[in-house]
Amino acid sequence: MPSVACSESLWVPFGPGGGGWIEDVVAHPIDPQEVWAMTDLSGLFRSRDAGVTWRKMSADVERGVLARKQIVSHNRQFAIDPQAPQHMYWGTCGMIWASHNGGVEWVPVWGNPPSVGDDRTPGIGHAMDVAPDGTVYALDSASVLRVSRDHGTSWSELTSPPIAENSTDTPAFPIAISGRTLCVACRPSKGLAVSHDGGVTWTLTLKSRIILNARAVSKDASGSTVLFALDSNGNLHRSGDNAATFEIVKTSAHRWRLGQRFAGGLAVSGEGKVMLWASGDLSVSHDWGDSWTKRSIDQNWDRGSYPGMNRYASPEGKCSAATVTADGKTWLTCDSSLMCRSTDDGLSWTGCTTGLQVLCYFQGPAVSPHDPQQAMVAALDQGVFKTNDGGATWKPLRIQSEWWDSDWQNHDGSVVKAHPSKPGTWFAVIHGHGGTRHPRLHRSDDGGENWQLVLDLKERFGGQWGRWLDDTEMGDLCFDPSNPDVMHLCNYQLGVFKSTDGGATWQQTLSTKNALSLMTSPSGQHVYLQCLKRTGLYASHDRGESWQVAHAADGIDGMAHHPHDESTLFVSDGQHENYWSHEGRRPAKLLRSTDAGQNWTELAALDSGPLYIDPIKPEIMLMSTLHGGRGILRSTDSGQTWHDFHHDAPSYTARGFTYGGKPGSVIYHMFGNQALTETLYRSIGF
Repeated sequence: MPSVACSESLWVPFGPGGGGWIEDVVAHPIDPQEVWAMTDLSGLFRSRDAGVTWRKMSADVERGVLARKQIVSHNRQFAIDPQAPQHMYWGTCGMIWASHNGGVEWVPVWGNPPSVGDDRTPGIGHAMDVAPDGTVYALDSASVLRVSRDHGTSWSELTSPPIAENSTDTPAFPIAISGRTLCVACRPSKGLAVSHDGGVTWTLTLKSRIILNARAVSKDASGSTVLFALDSNGNLHRSGDNAATFEIVKTSAHRWRLGQRFAGGLAVSGEGKVMLWASGDLSVSHDWGDSWTKRSIDQNWDRGSYPGMNRYASPEGKCSAATVTADGKTWLTCDSSLMCRSTDDGLSWTGCTTGLQVLCYFQGPAVSPHDPQQAMVAALDQGVFKTNDGGATWKPLRIQSEWWDSDWQNHDGSVVKAHPSKPGTWFAVIHGHGGTRHPRLHRSDDGGENWQLVLDLKERFGGQWGRWLDDTEMGDLCFDPSNPDVMHLCNYQLGVFKSTDGGATWQQTLSTKNALSLMTSPSGQHVYLQCLKRTGLYASHDRGESWQVAHAADGIDGMAHHPHDESTLFVSDGQHENYWSHEGRRPAKLLRSTDAGQNWTELAALDSGPLYIDPIKPEIMLMSTLHGGRGILRSTDSGQTWHDFHHDAPSYTARGFTYGGKPGSVIYHMFGNQALTETLYRSIGF
């Protein structure tokens, strides 16, 4: 299966931006329109319009680490060569990755991919920086310092800096002043470690201070460098002699404690503009810190394209990182779920999260069968969102109003579905915060404006629920095609439930674990349950009244039913490494049954995962796979042969596919990402 040569875009971002945790933002050193952002679960994003819109750029790294649930990145783990910016470096998943074409392609240059079942390594990174002469420094979580002088081709170990502690949440980071002068700041440890011989020997300065943030910027053409360092007591220090001496040029009320990820923002432009974002104090200098002007953070604050709610009532003190574009005109700050942008030196701020997707999706979006411009999506941390314009804009829905107040906390959404025959009716499963994480099914009959609780699973059926029980929020909901008042609901902890009166009353029809997804045959006579990790595929041939195992397997990672043939369905038999750390049968196999799951035929020895059959042209299928590094595959002959359909998909693999509401349109979702294509019928590479 050769790679597809295609200059056109196949996949475009779909779904609300923001959410999750935006860890860092880094401006391109030469191009004022290019900015990069790192997130805690969905990877690396690039903006080519100075932060207005974003696109995910980390599919190569996902491929290299076997498309795990998430690609974890923390602050200071991405760096660009200041003189030759086609060279970029990213220290994620216990490895170091390099791009030599401006972030389009990524290759591993240090370390090995995490093994299946390793839940620790993906969260371990390397803090990175690049000196003006191209020397690359990488500091790992054990404070081992490495250097490369050939763009990452080879690495050697340097003397470890004299820092006492390091934390993966707030890791130590290097600041390359020149090829020979290097500093290391470490948030839990006091002092700033300084080396003037390229990391061979070290001294410790500012010994009584915990350094939260530091920036070094060349002041003029002579190469003179100014170093700024913010300490945990809110003091901003400045050095103009390669960290030999410091003076305090600004004090603030900022106070930092161990484990706090909001360490304050510090950005410096080459023209001497300095921005300091500390707790309750945003200040700007235009003369390298000699004088300062305070800005009011609470005023002129607009969430812009971000449809969700911030986790705190005020923007004060929430800055994780800040940067300024190469021309000194655009400032960007990130504060967990929100990226904000200012073009007036901090006087006003606007949220800019279009395409910057950090939400967690267990299920794909629900597209209205009555109007393809309407869709809803459920997301962890943020609940449920709706679009009325085909995904151009999104708004949050207040499903359980008492959870929405000034002290708003996580309320997770896991499932949302559109009623097949009633245009205004939607169902959504959301989970509270704290000890109320058990799922509740809600119904809206006015397009999502108002909701009523129709089922509290804990209250009605029991179960063990807590602050965060892994996977208990996963589940699905489907309707009987011949009678939409008949509904089936599955939950990962409890099993399957059925309602025959539109969701008013429910009965449990199957008690099992790991229930992930449901589907029915075209008539609704046959209902199928996909179980992850064990058991395999359950089938009911009496509209969900009774169940039996239709295919025993270590796990079913994908299933799809023919839209017109009552007895034809497909499953992926095995375990896709996309789903956390479970080790199942490898590789997975694509199987087809033409007798409602009684007998199975193997179609392809591919490492098959989630599946999709087009409802208009059922001979066209999609598959998410790890096989051969392919990612997303397409078949035009009902699964007999498969070809590349990945091209520019932002994520390497897909967790599931959803019909986009019109012919040739399909949406895929990954744990922290969604993308849309309207080119499913296009002939590419055939």
